[in-house]
Amino acid sequence: MEQTGGVKRSARDTINTHITDMLALEEHIEKAVSGQIQALGDPPHVGADLRTIQRWVHIHIANLEQLMRTRGATTVSGAIKRAGSSVLGRAAGAIDLLRQEGQPKNLRDDYTAFSLAAIGYVMLNTTALALGDQEVADLATQHLGNYAMGLIALHYIIPAVVVRSLQQEGLAARDDVLKDVFRNVEKAWALGKNVETHTARATGLQGRPSH
Repeated sequence: MEQTGGVKRSARDTINTHITDMLALEEHIEKAVSGQIQALGDPPHVGADLRTIQRWVHIHIANLEQLMRTRGATTVSGAIKRAGSSVLGRAAGAIDLLRQEGQPKNLRDDYTAFSLAAIGYVMLNTTALALGDQEVADLATQHLGNYAMGLIALHYIIPAVVVRSLQQEGLAARDDVLKDVFRNVEKAWALGKNVETHTARATGLQGRPSH
């Protein structure tokens, strides 16, 4: 059992704490994405991508709620209330709903929230594997995969929305630059892959699975 501040807690309780954190975050991300969909309107493909992300978030919430019920954890509503202040405090402005600064910055905040969720699931997966809970580890991996795809989608959604926003301001913004932006994004991620390989070697993790 883990001891924190003189209070012992089991491996199960430790994992449950991570689950409640993720449930609280998912609930708030769902509200943010729903607001983005309502505000976006055109272009249709952008809204379609966000609706796909929204469906993933709904599934995540249902999965986490079911997991908590089967584990006999604290009631979902109580868990969210307690975890919310901690998780959302760390998130800061990441999921500030429909700010008045414009759609591109709202989507930027969505990206921040998705990144927070992704690393949260990395932590949940790590904790579950380290403490021998394969069921939770597998679920965390599944949810992490969805957020990885969501982050990639936002790399393409956000530039298109930025150009449209500039045009709506009356600026002569060219949308033909988007192909260059997308190519730059892809180059940056290719570079990131190289850094990832060097980091793995430096930390002795060469044997980890490649993405």
